[in-house]
Amino acid sequence: MDDATLRAKVLEILEEYTIKGEKKDFTFDGLAMVQPGLADVMPDVGARTWKLYYAAQAGNWDHAKFQWKEIRGLFEKGAFLRAKHEEALYEYLENDWKKLEKPIKDQDFAAFEELFHESIRSANAYHDLKDKPYIQWKLPDTPPPDLDLTPKR
Repeated sequence: MDDATLRAKVLEILEEYTIKGEKKDFTFDGLAMVQPGLADVMPDVGARTWKLYYAAQAGNWDHAKFQWKEIRGLFEKGAFLRAKHEEALYEYLENDWKKLEKPIKDQDFAAFEELFHESIRSANAYHDLKDKPYIQWKLPDTPPPDLDLTPKR
């Protein structure tokens, strides 16, 4: 059996397969409909970006590195879930987000701050490019109230 025939048979089986849910059963096609999209992922990116900045400002570089990595993972998740945005998301990660890695590693807030604001301008330019000019993220004026971002070491 060649690959195309095998693939067709697997897809035929999956079309008929039902996943039992607590209140509702789902087909594989139905599961795709309930996967989160960028509208679900990006608020988490914003909240973590807020924490990233203020952790770096406080000199809590371990926390800043943690948030930076988590945000990168959220962008990758968004690219996987929404293929139409995959190219733009990976382009942003490579051209903008990656630049923050060095000042975080070097614990250089001045360099971090400059590149951070540059990356936010670039992210908002992507919103414009994707016909969503009404989405313009901005850094809140105060640190997030839910975490003590001061270094513990």
